[in-house]
Amino acid sequence: MSITQSVSTEALDRARSLIQSSRDVWDMTLPWVEQYWDIEVLRRYHQSGYSFISLTIQDMPASYEGVIREVGRFQVLCEPHADWLCFAANLAEVDAGYREGKLVLGLNVQDTELVHEDLSRLQNLKDLGVRHMLLAYQTRNRAADGCAEPADAGLSLFGRELVREMNRVGMVVDVSHMGRRSSLEAIEISETPAIFSHSGVFAQCRHIRNIDDDQIRACAERGGAVGVVGIGAFLGDPAAKSETVFRHIDHIAQLVGPEHAGIGTDYIEDLEWTWQGIQSARETAWRDPFGTQLYEGVAFAPEQLVELVAIMQANGYGERAIQGILGGNFRRIYQLVEGDQVPARAEVG
Repeated sequence: MSITQSVSTEALDRARSLIQSSRDVWDMTLPWVEQYWDIEVLRRYHQSGYSFISLTIQDMPASYEGVIREVGRFQVLCEPHADWLCFAANLAEVDAGYREGKLVLGLNVQDTELVHEDLSRLQNLKDLGVRHMLLAYQTRNRAADGCAEPADAGLSLFGRELVREMNRVGMVVDVSHMGRRSSLEAIEISETPAIFSHSGVFAQCRHIRNIDDDQIRACAERGGAVGVVGIGAFLGDPAAKSETVFRHIDHIAQLVGPEHAGIGTDYIEDLEWTWQGIQSARETAWRDPFGTQLYEGVAFAPEQLVELVAIMQANGYGERAIQGILGGNFRRIYQLVEGDQVPARAEVG
């Protein structure tokens, strides 16, 4: 497919208007490590037109007690900025924040090791606002293999129980970072749509973190969606240009339909130094057999969203398709998983 990349001032104005009129402008993954971040990072998302951000709390390694503490600290962090920022544990609260013109923040966790073998923890985490959770993060845990494991062994018996319990409590099954076989098995056995919250397309960039067409098809067939990551190394473009992000989105749209694509950038462009530290700490476990640099270059910035939308418009994407990619597709999955129940907010211990 020939991709139109040039973006005029008029095109940017049209894209900005579409973003402003869209209820759901979601980024499904933004790691939050409080000591490294300034609240102005979130303000940039608000000013760029985002309405909802799913923050990863206590990035890695996570513990159950640590995540609960972080939820409490995170809620306190929001309080001084209540004029433009709020926290939501369910869709009703997301919509309330949107009506007030606020950036709404939800939570995710990128591993299930913090559950250990106590499945009752999932209910409390979900009630605290953890809406989606990765089963395995890069390497093997008691539930599944990660994408860096050469054995690609799939889900364990405990992993299968974990998926079923996530279904029961109303938590979205997130299969980013997982091994190929593990992800396919989790998608298959989940009674509700699973998501790849932040993944690139392997056909566009041969990277250990990216997913192949079979994984994309399986996810779509069960009603799920893929949030395209914004990290330059995963995109195959160290500059993380908007047209490169579009190529990954367009691959998904052409393969299974735009209703199965979304955004999950994972980092923004001025946090390059944190990646270097992560890569150094996990160099052995994260060695990529395809020879790519795991964290090289910059990442998609919130301010690029308007350019990305303009590129989608220039390449024939209609308003409905774009609004789905911006967040409507993930909202649909949240609605299916959450159902009609709005749980009482759990106490932070």
